[in-house]
Amino acid sequence: MNAVSPRLTPDAAAPGFANSSPTFSNVGQVQLLRALPLADIDQGLTKIATLMRGPTRIPTQAAAELAAEWLYASCERATKLGGWRRPHISSTEAGEVVFEWWRGTRNLTLYFSEDGAEYIQVWGPDMENEMISGPLNNWSFSNVWLWLQS
Repeated sequence: MNAVSPRLTPDAAAPGFANSSPTFSNVGQVQLLRALPLADIDQGLTKIATLMRGPTRIPTQAAAELAAEWLYASCERATKLGGWRRPHISSTEAGEVVFEWWRGTRNLTLYFSEDGAEYIQVWGPDMENEMISGPLNNWSFSNVWLWLQS
């Protein structure tokens, strides 16, 4: 895989990093809010709430809360990076909430649990050579989202 990290141009008005993740300028925040697909966020939050009331594979409260926070954050970040697509949202037997996106042979999956969040990138069936995983933060989301879109 030929991964390329995004180059962020500095914004003098923006603080550099928050919680080990790059931050973005508040300039144009009103325009961004208008650009966000709020219906997608609302549908995603409704799906998470529905999973909480389901008869099986019910996520933990902490996982659902973290997923709800990341639904908005990932939508905002993806919109700033050039495009958002609503994820498929499901849950696991372990009480996690899962977001998934596909593009051709590429798959991006985000897992939210009581222990935090992680991502898995997949571009083929070989677990040793065609999958990468790691902790999810603003920086890693930006990288994997750009990878998915490329």
